[in-house]
Amino acid sequence: MRVGLGWIASVAGWIVVVGGLALAGNAGAQQIAITFDDLPAHGPLPPGETRMEVAKKVIRALDRAHVPPTYGFVNGILVQQQPETIGVLGAWRAAGNPLGNHTWSHMNLNQHSAEQFEGDITQNEQLLQLQMKGKDWRWLRYPYLAEGDTAEKKMGVRAFLAERGYKIAGVTMSFSDYEWNEPYARCSEERNRKAIAWLEHSYLRAADEDIGYERGLAKELYGHDISYVLLMHIGAFDARMLPGLLDLYKRRGFTFVSLEQAEADPFYQYDVDPRLLAGPDTLEGAAGEKHLPMPQREDFGKKLDSICR
Repeated sequence: MRVGLGWIASVAGWIVVVGGLALAGNAGAQQIAITFDDLPAHGPLPPGETRMEVAKKVIRALDRAHVPPTYGFVNGILVQQQPETIGVLGAWRAAGNPLGNHTWSHMNLNQHSAEQFEGDITQNEQLLQLQMKGKDWRWLRYPYLAEGDTAEKKMGVRAFLAERGYKIAGVTMSFSDYEWNEPYARCSEERNRKAIAWLEHSYLRAADEDIGYERGLAKELYGHDISYVLLMHIGAFDARMLPGLLDLYKRRGFTFVSLEQAEADPFYQYDVDPRLLAGPDTLEGAAGEKHLPMPQREDFGKKLDSICR
C-alpha cells in the first residue's frame, strides 16, 4: 500500500499531506475495473444500428465475461437532445450497472470557470437520482480528464466535490478507444471489409500495447502492479469489439473488479478523498512528478483520420 513518509495535518477542513509517498506491496495486483463514458450516446452510428443496440451489445459482453457492476458516466444533455436514448440508461440500470456523473454537457473544466463547471455537475444530478433510486451515483469522471488549468480552479472544484460527497473516477488504463468509432461508421457506410478488418486488428493491438505501457509505468514507479481503472466509451465499434477486448484482458492475467474495489488501492487516495490536495491520478502524472522518461507509444491517429475518406 502507499504509506506516508511525512506527516498529515488538517488545515481549514483540508487534509494536507506533507512529505513523500512510497508504494509497497499490493495484494490486488493485475485487477482491472472497466468503466464507460458518454452514456447514453457516443460517436456516430454505422448504417442501420441504434443506440439501444449498441448498449445491449455492451451489456451482453460485460455479462458474459462476468464483469462486476460497471459504472457508466452520464452526460444528461444527450437525453435532452435525443430523448429516445433514455432507454439506454434504463437498460444499463436493469442489467445491474450503476451510473455516475460526467457533467451535464461534457464540459471541459480547463476552458470554463469553476462555478460554471460546478453548475454543470449539479444540473446532471436530478437525472442520476431518478435513474439510481437511492444507490451510489456520487462518482465523477472529469470530461477530457481535465481537472483544471489553475491550482485555484482545481482545488476549488475538489472542495465542491468533497462537500457533496463525490469521489473521482480515476483512469490508469486508456488506449483512446473512442478514436475508432468514427472511422468504423465511415467504413461501414462504404462496406469496406478490408478497412474494418484493419480497424479490428489495430484496436486490439492498441489495447495490448497500453497494457504493457501502463504496467511498465507502474512497475517502474512502484515495483509492482496497482489495481487499474480502464476508460472506455459506449460507441458502436467499442460494442463490436468488447467481447474480444475483455478476452484480451483475461489472457493477459487480469481479474475484473468493481470501480470501488479498484479505487481501494492506495494509488487512488486523491480520488476517493477530494479533501486531499490534488495529487497524481494517472500513472503518467505520477511518472511526470518524478521526471521519469515516458515510453514511446504507437500513434494510430493519422491512419484512423484518413481511412475510408
